[in-house]
Amino acid sequence: MLSQWFLRNFRSDDTVNSPKDKQRVWCHTVNISDEGKNDIKEIPLPISSIAINKDCFMLIDCDSKKIFDIEDELSEYERDTSIVFNKLVLEHKFHILLDVRRRGNALEKMVNFMVIQILLGFLNPQNKMDNKEDVLGHILPDMVKDYEKIKEIIINPPNHVQSFYSQGIFRKMLRVIASNSEVYEKCKALFFLSMLAEAKNLPSPIGYLTRLRNEMFSKIHITGIFHTGYEFDSTEIRPVFTTSPNVVMFNQNNNFNLLPISHNLAIGFSIKASEYYNSHLNIYSVYPNKLKCRSSKKIKIYRVSHDYIDGISGWVTMIGVGQTKTLYTPYELKDIERYLQYQNDNYDHHYSPEVPELVEL
Repeated sequence: MLSQWFLRNFRSDDTVNSPKDKQRVWCHTVNISDEGKNDIKEIPLPISSIAINKDCFMLIDCDSKKIFDIEDELSEYERDTSIVFNKLVLEHKFHILLDVRRRGNALEKMVNFMVIQILLGFLNPQNKMDNKEDVLGHILPDMVKDYEKIKEIIINPPNHVQSFYSQGIFRKMLRVIASNSEVYEKCKALFFLSMLAEAKNLPSPIGYLTRLRNEMFSKIHITGIFHTGYEFDSTEIRPVFTTSPNVVMFNQNNNFNLLPISHNLAIGFSIKASEYYNSHLNIYSVYPNKLKCRSSKKIKIYRVSHDYIDGISGWVTMIGVGQTKTLYTPYELKDIERYLQYQNDNYDHHYSPEVPELVEL
């Protein structure tokens, strides 16, 4: 249930310089053994073999009777989203997250990604999140119940929507409506197509994304951007962030939620707590000189210890294991053991500075 462009941000160290179609990730599956302990298995998987499971959107065309899906629409959405994330991961243009005045801004795209990815994750059988059935369990049955109304509004949309019907995503909606598949399957495809349309700032005849975004991430506030201090193509012994099919790591204990977006970068945020959005961003890095951004009134940069980043990456992994059976990482288990030994051998360096230090770049 993960996009290939996103997984490449967590590519294995041994394939960092390989062509995109040759890169892989270490896939760690975590299950409980008969003794009640974590049974961890690791598999090196080609990234080209892992992606959103588009099979769950397969439908039967009414004319040809052939199978079709919404792969093209999902792929186009992935390409659009990757542009914003590349600005953060590769160019460190964090300031784009502060400009929230215009429609379709970077923060909105990031939150849209989290909403859509979480919902796609609900279709993943490995998802262990509590009450994962609640959202789709309410929306899809309601759509089935109201299907005739949905069908009518898609076939005969309002004038302000009709003018966009030459675009492929709306033609796909019409094809879904005409499909010979079960109504539930058609509603599932329409639900995601409507969100993809909204993510492109198109007027959707059955909008869900804005409502879900406001419900799930209202009053979002970025509490910190955490950079390991190592460059994107680094293969050094270093702290790394992991990811999982759910992508977002919700920490209900203290509202310190995390979105790791690459092996060396994660965004921390709170929801439903702050009255105002960020006026500035705090960036935390082990080696601030490796950042491509500079200090300003709106960008405050702090030097932190390896141990500080280890605490953040530890939260990501711990929450990820609690939410899903699968983790993806550039490290294999022996690399983690090497890193732990590296900590012991470089104790003073690893724990310095004791507290974050504000720096000017």
